[in-house]
Amino acid sequence: MFKAANIKFSEMKNKDILDNKGQKIGRVIDFHFLYEGGKVNLKSIVMGGGRIEEFLESVGLRADIDPFFPLEVIDRFENNQLHLKVEYEKLTKPVELGPNEMRLSTLSKRKIIDLDNNNIGNIIDVVFDEKGSPWFVVGGGFFEEFSERIGIRPDIDLLVPQTYVTNITEEAINIKYSKMQLSTTAEADWEAHKRELTKEPVQVGSSHQFLWLSEPPARRY
Repeated sequence: MFKAANIKFSEMKNKDILDNKGQKIGRVIDFHFLYEGGKVNLKSIVMGGGRIEEFLESVGLRADIDPFFPLEVIDRFENNQLHLKVEYEKLTKPVELGPNEMRLSTLSKRKIIDLDNNNIGNIIDVVFDEKGSPWFVVGGGFFEEFSERIGIRPDIDLLVPQTYVTNITEEAINIKYSKMQLSTTAEADWEAHKRELTKEPVQVGSSHQFLWLSEPPARRY
């Protein structure tokens, strides 16, 4: 099964989707996630454009419904194209959103709430590491102010692991740490990151473009 590894959503968005005959059938417009057991997992890819209207008509869906294609029918993401294992005509009916399922475009509209109930920003992108685990690119409010204060370069994304998340509701994404814990951890991680940057040149697409936040130390009251 296709594994999203070393992939950033914004770099895949709007890229062409090809069937196993190499025919363009649409483009990537969103990710479809399942939140279960305290983990956020990629479940399918949302397709738009191309021959989408023809496809929707063939499976009896309304024109305002975007089809979700499960990872099982995906072969690979290569040369900025998403390749499927099946022919366009043999695609099964797209899956629909179920309980605890959401699109990234929806998830990004929910505010991130820290341990002290502060609104500290929102998710603006998602990156999958080499193991296929999602990390959330965060921005807005606290994160932008903090990044500017300690001098994190604007071309470096601040990544939060899914282990920070304690709950996802229709209104918010709750994390288990406070702003102070995040500040302390991010500052230490940034200093370590800068030391790594001096050892070797940064390559486009390398992990040096990201600041991977570690787990903060226990809170002191």
